Parts: sequence; structure tokens; C-alpha cells
Amino acid sequence: MIHDIRKILIANRGEIARRIQRSCRKMGIATVAVYSDADRYMPFVAEADEAYALGGNTPSESYLNIEKIVNIALKAGVDAIHPGYGFLSENADFARTVARLSQQRVEAGGAPLLFIGPNADAIEQMGSKAKAKALMEAQGVPTVPGFRKVGASCEEMKQAAASIGYPVLLKAVAGGGGKGMRIVRSPEDFEAAFAAAKREALHAFGDDELLLERYFEAARHIEFQILGDRHGHIVHLFERECSIQRRYQKIIEESPSPVLSEEERQAMGAAALRAAHALNYDNAGTVEFIYVGKGEFYFLEVNTRLQVEHPVTEAITGLDLVEWQIRIAAGEPFPYRQEELRQQGYAIEARLCAEDPAQDFRPSTGTIHYWQVPQLPYLRIDSGIESGCDISPYYDSMIAKVIVHAADRRQALQRLHYALEQILCLGIRHNLAFLKALCLDPDFVRGEYDTHFLERKQTLTKAGETPPLALLRTWAVGLTLHRVSFAVQGRGLLPSLVPNWRNVPQATLPYGWKLGNQIITVECSPLAEGLFCCKGEGWEGHARLLQLLPREIVFEWEGQRFALTIIETDAVEHRYVVWQAMQGSIEAFLLPRFPELKTELPEGSYQAEMPGQVTRLLVKAGDHVKKGQPLLVFVSMKMENQMHALEEGIVKEIYVEEGANIEAGTCLIQIEPLKQEQTEGKAKES
Repeated sequence: MIHDIRKILIANRGEIARRIQRSCRKMGIATVAVYSDADRYMPFVAEADEAYALGGNTPSESYLNIEKIVNIALKAGVDAIHPGYGFLSENADFARTVARLSQQRVEAGGAPLLFIGPNADAIEQMGSKAKAKALMEAQGVPTVPGFRKVGASCEEMKQAAASIGYPVLLKAVAGGGGKGMRIVRSPEDFEAAFAAAKREALHAFGDDELLLERYFEAARHIEFQILGDRHGHIVHLFERECSIQRRYQKIIEESPSPVLSEEERQAMGAAALRAAHALNYDNAGTVEFIYVGKGEFYFLEVNTRLQVEHPVTEAITGLDLVEWQIRIAAGEPFPYRQEELRQQGYAIEARLCAEDPAQDFRPSTGTIHYWQVPQLPYLRIDSGIESGCDISPYYDSMIAKVIVHAADRRQALQRLHYALEQILCLGIRHNLAFLKALCLDPDFVRGEYDTHFLERKQTLTKAGETPPLALLRTWAVGLTLHRVSFAVQGRGLLPSLVPNWRNVPQATLPYGWKLGNQIITVECSPLAEGLFCCKGEGWEGHARLLQLLPREIVFEWEGQRFALTIIETDAVEHRYVVWQAMQGSIEAFLLPRFPELKTELPEGSYQAEMPGQVTRLLVKAGDHVKKGQPLLVFVSMKMENQMHALEEGIVKEIYVEEGANIEAGTCLIQIEPLKQEQTEGKAKES
């Protein structure tokens, strides 16, 4: 029986909520959004046909609250619920709750309430990595050597690690996405890694159970998209290569894999189908493998949901996976046999994230003051934001997915690099320059990489940090022209007066700009209509204004035409972001003529560099700490971070408590540095 689906509740947020809305609009299906307080003004809420507030900010208060979500579904009278990815998408209790309500509606003579995803049994079996591994072993799917035992102690795990051989990987049994995972390379590091993995797993999934596996230093991460219907028909939609990762989370996904032979592809695809049939799989999912090389691969896990990187598969197959999720949930059979499916061309996806690669990919929060993407025939961009949106500390750091399709990998990489050059994302720190540099890296271009690629390529994380001085000087000229010209346009009194006129012999006022780490002073004098003389220390030239808009300026400087986008991010502090196509962007600050004296923090103060929650204090007032010693643990954007002592000293004061929510800039702790004679005394005592 095929059921009518006319209205769907999307139990998710951001990019994936908008993605599901897009397919629903195409199919003529109304959508219902649910949203947290932090997401009240996000685009996915405005673009839904109906929207209901969940309240709260944290995931547990909002998108993980099963009771609130199902009550809204019943109130809105929806026919189905789509969980997206993350949050409740792999929660068997949620799927069973929906199934139970569906049964009650049918028994009362109504239509069912459909869950757009696989059956709850499949979710439950794959929700435990230990159970999943046992099931795969029974089906003859290769699995990684490891150790699993419910409630295993740290000592038991440590003994197993010695038996398996280092390095090993500690993994949260209940989840994925890089949360609750730690690589351990020596016995000395095991206990700390064990404790950290358990804390992170408990925070992310509400379950701190861990398992242990052999860790491969030079492996690749390759996954197969599977799709099953409610009639027992299952296919795979080929592989996605996902080996470019940081913090165990993917940054680049591509298909086909640049290393798989056709024989290996068929063997891995067959293993993926065996896994799917063992689960009676009946919707979209992904079977993930470690690929060691020369035909050797091992089962990792089954993600019983739509993947973030599903657009890569859509690009090479021409299928709308969200549409087929909905149609399969309604009871339609999937019409294509495995032999009818083909990989068409090459697709690559890059994840644009609010994070700073130069600071170990530290998450960034704040307001995206300007967002603009190019319109290119081979480009698809899935995002959850628009200009003015805030990136909050409560959720994932992903801003958008940039997907290109081409005839081959070389052309796909070239197209991806060009598309990234045209994207404007101004106002927060992000990984755009890093992604552009990655596209040009010779090893990556040759397809010679594994999951540790970025650890060996630290220079990529510094990409775009400091543009050449000549370019910074040009941007300073553009900023000055923009400010001077608008000052003249906005003048009501004596509008014909030259800019910065003063009744003194010197006719110009210098503008001091801080661009990155460079300070550049520009004096700008009008010569004729639209023509200016601009000069600084040791340089001088003529600039001609061609076009002036509130956020753009086009001008000639020393014979070359420049077009800049200039976004004011703080009107009080005179902070800007400048962007130029093919050159990138930088933060700019107009230096005050008469700087105000600011209160300095006490010596040895440690501030929060991003918002989050303090989860553990590792020291107390009066403690003696060594350089590099962990001081406290905090969670931001679902990732656990530690703050370390920058030098040896005594903890003088702690300003926060465990459980405290903190903003960027909050003073957390003060350490009084040891004087040289104290340090020498400590050394003699030891």
C-alpha cells in the first residue's frame, strides 16, 4: 500500500532542514519546522510552511526532545517525520515512538504517521558499535580486530590494547561524528584518553560505553551509500571517499574514489549489500569501511540515516535521495536494479565550516555579516545561513557544503577551487582559505592521501593568513577612498568642500588601518573629480574612483582595476571585513586618532576564546602548575577542548565554576608566574 504524504515535520535544523524543504517543495509536500530559541530567525524557519517553537537552546532542550517533537507533529497533523542527520536521526526510541503513534492513529481509523528512515530494529542494531560488529562478523563482512565488553574498566581495556598492539582507537559505542574517539599510541597515554573519551561520549550521546579497535596509521575512509525499499529490494549507489578529515570529522568527500580498482569497488559494494540485507534495511543509509590497500578493507559502521555528504552521490547518479527517502517511506518500490545504476562523471564536496584551521580548527562563533555565493552551472551549494545569521556555540560548526560535478577529477578540482574563490563569507573565522589551498596541494591533486593527511600538511592550515604587503596597501587605499567618498556624499553643509578640509596648511588627514598584523597609514588628497593622490610611508600613487556603493567600491590604482566588497562589522569600533575575488578577505580596523586607555587584565589571566560550557576544573586555587598542564575542560560546538598553562606558576584565582556557560572573552583563571629564583628552587627540590 502506498500512503499519501502531504505534510512533513522536519525534526532538524539548518542546512539539512532547508535541503529537505527543497525536495518537499518539488514534490508538492508542505513542511513543518521546529526550532530552538537560538534558531528563531534562521532561514529554515522562515522558509517552512509552518513553524513551531521547541524552546531552549541546547540540543537536549530542543532537537533531542522526543516528547516535544512528537506533540508538535500531532498538533500540526503531519503525515510523516523526517529526522535529517544528527540529533534523533539514529535514535531507535524515537523511531519506535513514531511507529507506536502511527499504530494508534491507524487503530482509531486515521492515516499512519510515517518515520522517514529505516526500521527501528536496524537503527538499534547499528546504534551499538559492539552489536554492529558482531552482526557483521556473522555475515562474513571483514571487521577490525578489537575488544568489546559491556562495562569494561580502564584496566581491562588497557590490557586488551597491549594484546592488540598500539596504536589503538577508543570509540563511543553509542555514536559517531568523531565524538567520543581517541587515538592512543602508548600505554602511558591510555588512562587520560580513556577518561576523555568517556566524558565526551556521555556529553554527546548520554552513554559513556566505549569499545577498543586496532588503529591503522595509513588507512583511507571509504563508504558506500545504500538504499532499500519496503519490498526487500536493496542497492548500493557506489562509494564516497572521505579520508580528508580533522578531529575525525570529514572536510572533503568525493566520488569515485581516486584509488579503488573496479574489482575492489565490486568487493566493497557486495560487502555493503550483505550488511544491508542482514538488517532488512529499508531506507537510505551508509556502510563505512577502512581501506588499507591492495583489496584489504574492514567494516567500520552503518550510519542509519542520510549522510551530510549525500549530494556527492546525487551528483554522480542523478537521483534525489531525499525524494526517494520520502517515496520509500510512503511504500513505493525503488525501480532500479543494481546493474542499471552507473557512476556519471566526478563529484567533490567541500565543507565550509566556522573554524580556524591555524588554531587546530578551533570552532568560531559570531555573526555572518555578508554571505554571497556564485551562480555556476556545475555548482551546488547547500547552506543553512544567509547574511545576518548567527553561528551559535550550541550546534555544529558547518556553514555550507560546496559541491561540484565534472567529467573527471582534474576538472572537478579546478571547478571547486574556482567556486571557492567566488564565495563571500564575511564576519567570522572560517576554513575557506584552507579549502582553496587544499585544492592546489600536489599530493591531494594526485589523490595520494589518507586519514592523517592533514596532520602531515600543517602548512595548509596557515593558508591565507597574511596577504602580500602590496595587496594590503591596495586594500587600505580602497578602504580610505570608500570612507572619504561616503563622508563627502553624506555631508549636508558645504558639500563642495574637499574631504578632510581643515583651516591649516596640511590639507589631508591620515587614516590608519590595521589589516591583519599590518598597520598601514593612508593620506588621501583629491586632485580632480574622482581622482585622488594616495600616499603612505615610502609610497605614493594615483587612484581613480569608478563606482561607489554602500558595500562595494571599484577603483583604479596604479593602472589596475580593483573591485572590493567592504562590510562594516562594528560601527562603534570601526571594524570591517574586506574581500576581493580570487584574493580572499581580511579583517580591517580603523585606528582611532586618540586611543582610549583600556583596563588591562591582571597578569596571568586566561580568557575564553570562544563561547561554551565549563565541564571540569582540573586545578584549584593555590595549586602549582607546570607549563602545558591542563587547567580546565570546556565544550563548544559539541567538541571537548582543554585550556593549558602557558607557563609555570601558582593558581591565584579561578573565576568560574563547573557547569558555567561562558562567552568569548570571559576571564576564567589567573596564574601568577613563578619568578626565576622560584623556578630554580623547584628544580633543585625535584
